[in-house]
Amino acid sequence: MQKIIQQYQDHIVDDSTQKRLNEPLKDKTGFNKGHEEFLKDLIKKLQDGTLDPHAPATLYNHKVYDRLQEKDQEATDLTAINLMSLIRQIENLWKLDKKPTFQIQNLVESVFQMKSQFEEKHGDVYII
Repeated sequence: MQKIIQQYQDHIVDDSTQKRLNEPLKDKTGFNKGHEEFLKDLIKKLQDGTLDPHAPATLYNHKVYDRLQEKDQEATDLTAINLMSLIRQIENLWKLDKKPTFQIQNLVESVFQMKSQFEEKHGDVYII
């Protein structure tokens, strides 16, 4: 390994290669319709203050959450913290370009899957 590192330590990447490496990844298939709508709804709730990405409790559908047993509420709380971490990343990336980038697409997929899997077991506990 050291041999390889020494071999390329003085290597300079040409400008065209560097430019190509700096371009964000793109997925030509784009968002599927459901995830695109999910992103729009998420951004709207962030912008109108319904969701505060630093307050996981703003994610709860209290009609369902308040009826859960304590252990299920704790599981909901932990999942909400993880969801909000991803939502903060989506919000920060969205503020940069206001475009659904490849990174946002992957984060939306993660949020959607995490939320869906959790709600299959515990009911409609989140407002997204």
